[in-house]
Amino acid sequence: MNLEETPSSTAAENTESSKPSKPSGKSNILKQLASFAISAVLLYFAFNKVDPAEIWRYTQAINPWPLAIVIVTALTSHLLRAYRWTILLKPFAGRQISLLNSFYAVILGYAINVAIPRGGEVARLLAICKDEKLAWPGVLSTLLVDRMLDMALLVFLLGTCLIFLPQSFLESFPALLKGGIGLLIATIIGLLLLPYAGSILRVLLKQNFLAGKLPKHILEKLSEMADQFDSGTRALKDPLGYPLIATLSFVIWALYWCNFYFMLPAFHLEKIIGPIDTLIIFTIGSVGVLIPTPGNAGSFHYLVCQSMELVAPQVSKAQALAYATILHVLTFVLTNCITAALLFLFRKSSKK
Repeated sequence: MNLEETPSSTAAENTESSKPSKPSGKSNILKQLASFAISAVLLYFAFNKVDPAEIWRYTQAINPWPLAIVIVTALTSHLLRAYRWTILLKPFAGRQISLLNSFYAVILGYAINVAIPRGGEVARLLAICKDEKLAWPGVLSTLLVDRMLDMALLVFLLGTCLIFLPQSFLESFPALLKGGIGLLIATIIGLLLLPYAGSILRVLLKQNFLAGKLPKHILEKLSEMADQFDSGTRALKDPLGYPLIATLSFVIWALYWCNFYFMLPAFHLEKIIGPIDTLIIFTIGSVGVLIPTPGNAGSFHYLVCQSMELVAPQVSKAQALAYATILHVLTFVLTNCITAALLFLFRKSSKK
């Protein structure tokens, strides 16, 4: 049977027989060492020539109440991401996926990423496959779409930020405004075409300018990706489901922005940095998530600090680093790891 005809019971049988291929141990170790090295270098550039005592002074003067709001917005964004994933998984599974299992897989993945860059994606895949008795190839296709939606929203944010850059930048580089508008248009077109990504990729692969020039193994990989898109985008072809998925995607990223915005009062920065400035800081900081470092350490600190200096030069580097550090520890480390640990213990006690 093809994927369209595979019931959840068959998927469960295939879970044990179909296991994702693992990279060699040596290759994996080298990748992990490289990610830690990148993190160390970026942390050095971020904290270089800044007095740690000054950073600690800003941290001691923190207002604790906004931190509670940040924890709520962070957990809500993860919960909505888990709910969005249940919608993507439903056509493949042939039934409703448990929101608790989905949330556990998502939060476990984030917790694993703190120590093992990109390891969380594997943990998330294996966790939901085990709990819901699903075959991993179909689940993997939904994760691919999940990432595509995130990339689309990030491009949308980049376009928005280019439009709202400080006027001095736009006057010096007028092409940035046109580039921002272009990115917004490209994002909208991309989101409209995403449900048909598999068919579009398959048509492109039949064209002479690709089929005649790309190596056979690359063509085979692209063909497999087209099949994954067909599987993962089934929920997007639902005229009612896709608007809900798109709305959830925007709300998830709006909550990410809330993390940055509600952290401002904790450092008494709300009168210095406004909502649009926060959007710029958030967007530039989010680009750092694309860099495979442990828990996004280093890339997040460096980019958040640099972007804050761009929109609010009156903020000292030490205060910017204190802001970035507390925001990172709270949203990337403590909230995810503690929640994952509590859910693990809850599930373990429930089974008893």
